Amino acid sequence: MNRHALKIPCNTLPFICEADYSVSLGKMIHADRTVPFHVAIYLLRGSMEIIEDGVRYELLPHRLFFLKSGVHHWGEKFFEEDSAWYYAHFYCREPDARMQELSRNVYYDTKVCLNPQDGEKYITLPKLTDCEQMRQIQRNFEKMIEAHVHGNIPQASVRLWQIFLECAENAREDTIQNAYVRKLTEHIQAHYMENFDSKEVEAVCGLSYKYAGTLFKEETGQTIREFQRTLRIRRAKQLLKETDRSVTEIAQLTGFSDVFYFSKVFRAEQGCSPSEYRRTYIPGI
Repeated sequence: MNRHALKIPCNTLPFICEADYSVSLGKMIHADRTVPFHVAIYLLRGSMEIIEDGVRYELLPHRLFFLKSGVHHWGEKFFEEDSAWYYAHFYCREPDARMQELSRNVYYDTKVCLNPQDGEKYITLPKLTDCEQMRQIQRNFEKMIEAHVHGNIPQASVRLWQIFLECAENAREDTIQNAYVRKLTEHIQAHYMENFDSKEVEAVCGLSYKYAGTLFKEETGQTIREFQRTLRIRRAKQLLKETDRSVTEIAQLTGFSDVFYFSKVFRAEQGCSPSEYRRTYIPGI
């Protein structure tokens, strides 16, 4: 588990000190800073890079990211033009040393009666959550910001708690059980546009490249390279649908140095060329 993952006590509400919507109007990178509050960022469109304590994260639309208070974070790459996001700055005390993690089968199950002792437990939030199939998170962000703007801090805090529970439940439903594969998967998701070699894979998961590849295939049904290619094509499809960037630009933005190879891979995955895909989904661009 990431050592900078947020652990939220079940017996307290967070205190939101700022919550709002933001958009990049020009060249912008994330501020180089260490802050006394936690940060939640929900990306609506575009992309942004954030580095926390040397770990690089690539945020894509409908992903929720948490930064931990007191940990140095910064950016080195410009946000994609016209990127937009919701954010919240909030305080929340650390769990006491005696606290244990709340059993995950009680996050949402209304049939389970919580004991008073459950208030002395905590939930752990994943650093990066894919919310594409979890639209309730976006709605809770909107309601949280609205409540905060009107000075209703308790209501805003309740909405943030609902976001926490959505994220924790999403982590519970993760089908990847092998810790080595999960660690490698998270690394590829954060660096999918970059090329990597066997030494990098071995450094990430602590296994030989051959053995890591075998475990990855058994757990996910894909090779490491196939998984990376899936992430690249998914991002390319989004750029084709939502922007008017050229196919060459999109190839470069998704980690393909050769536009012809990109087109070949895209056709093999989607059954049509990138240009045909764009015409199908966005007439007129």
